[in-house]
Amino acid sequence: MAWVTTMKRIGGLVAVGVLAFGAPVSEAVDGAAAPTTRAVFMSAIEAKGATTIDRLAPPPADPHLLSAGYGFKAPGDADTREPGKWEVSSYMFVPSFITVRQGDRLELTVFVVNGDAHAVRITDPGGRDVAAVTVWNRGREYKIAWVAEKPGPYELTCLTHAPTMSATFLVLPRP
Repeated sequence: MAWVTTMKRIGGLVAVGVLAFGAPVSEAVDGAAAPTTRAVFMSAIEAKGATTIDRLAPPPADPHLLSAGYGFKAPGDADTREPGKWEVSSYMFVPSFITVRQGDRLELTVFVVNGDAHAVRITDPGGRDVAAVTVWNRGREYKIAWVAEKPGPYELTCLTHAPTMSATFLVLPRP
């Protein structure tokens, strides 16, 4: 009997904790939170990797031919002081996958670390522009805000480095 009383007290504390610190009251009561503002911070980066021909042969085809977002410096081009060194790279947004609810307002802030220029756009699940094509430059921060009106994937794409430099904002239907 004391165990049941203790569990009821703990359950009550959890419920109070959720109401006070976690989910809004509407979500705790009926499972459907009111739309909210989601601040998303992202970076545009270029990941690089290098090795030497004595450790691993370079790829048989230039990775840049597979995607404009890939880079390749062949042996002799990567480092003139080390002729056997070769390098690959890939442009990307980090993080590249975000989940929100329908009706949420997204406030996206992107800092461009690598790449002098990125022609970017954001499209809704129907392929229509949420943010028209604009150019983002290295060392600068950009802010875009929109309301995720439709469920489905919203795509942030760098047209300069597509298809590999992209991010998805998956909008789940509001219950």
